[in-house]
Amino acid sequence: MSPWETPATPAFYDTEAQVFARYALRPQTRQLRLVEPGMSLRAVEAGSGTGEPLVFLHGICLAAAHWASMVARLGSRRCIAIDMPGHGGSDGADYTGVDLRRWHTRMLAGCLDALGLDSAHIVGHSYGGMIGLWLALDAPKRVRSVVSLGTPSVAFGARPDLTLRMLSKRVIGPLALTMPNPGFVYRRILAVSLGRGAIGSAPPELIRATYLGTRRRDYARTVSTYLREQFRGAGASPPRYVLQDDELARIRRPVLIVLGNHDDRYQPIGDARRKASRIPGARFELVVGGHEPWLDDLAPCAQVISDFVDDSTSGIGRRGDISDGGMTRADAQDSPADGGAAGDQVVPP
Repeated sequence: MSPWETPATPAFYDTEAQVFARYALRPQTRQLRLVEPGMSLRAVEAGSGTGEPLVFLHGICLAAAHWASMVARLGSRRCIAIDMPGHGGSDGADYTGVDLRRWHTRMLAGCLDALGLDSAHIVGHSYGGMIGLWLALDAPKRVRSVVSLGTPSVAFGARPDLTLRMLSKRVIGPLALTMPNPGFVYRRILAVSLGRGAIGSAPPELIRATYLGTRRRDYARTVSTYLREQFRGAGASPPRYVLQDDELARIRRPVLIVLGNHDDRYQPIGDARRKASRIPGARFELVVGGHEPWLDDLAPCAQVISDFVDDSTSGIGRRGDISDGGMTRADAQDSPADGGAAGDQVVPP
């Protein structure tokens, strides 16, 4: 047993199963024992065992169950969602003094090894998208393509707000992260980060599974030390985790960036589009929604991902396609931000 291991509660596993059952999914789960870093991560697998492999990485403070509706739409592909460190059924971590990019690149490569995969399509949300971009740079042979949904944490230069910086503080951060929240308060916290529309349409069991997956002693340490190191690295000179233009230009794997038109809490959408344009042949899609746009409107997100994976697999691709997913630039510029009041606790990107 890892020194950071704190198993999730039976209530979490039961509620997660309800989320997947809502979409007629009965996933198989297993623990992936990694050598470097030395830890155990839980994998939740659904779909065909012979289709194209897609590895899903959820955002920080969220859960693998957030992918359930998307997985149900992706047909015969082999879909594997990872409980990220400190979440759900995975071991926690202490990131103090750790190089986050190197650590997560090795972690994801270790997951692929444990899954018996030479390479996979990496589908990441928020911080999961940033990890996918890191892997495409640092271990490109392990990557078939990268799909990044939502602002990819600090990879494109996003500047998280003061609340996230508070969560990174040594005492107050873990205290805030372990504080219990009544159901209606927790829904409001999620709505601030992910958007009111997304949380308003999310099934109640998904909200509860997300909450239960974070009710672990090592969750607070994992998240707070991660944020502390992220801010330290992003503020260094040169910054360690923000991808510079020359690095983005070196990515040679197909990349799809999907942002909701309300996902501007941490970074203006125009800035994210400009950074995406530095990746050769990257595709940028703007869809209706917030930071987790497939909860707002599943069909267009699932369709663009399905088409992109198919194109990447066949080698066709849509090279140089920086598009708006059916929305005009005026639509995006005129759309109000979908956020909450200043000072609300938020789920980190």
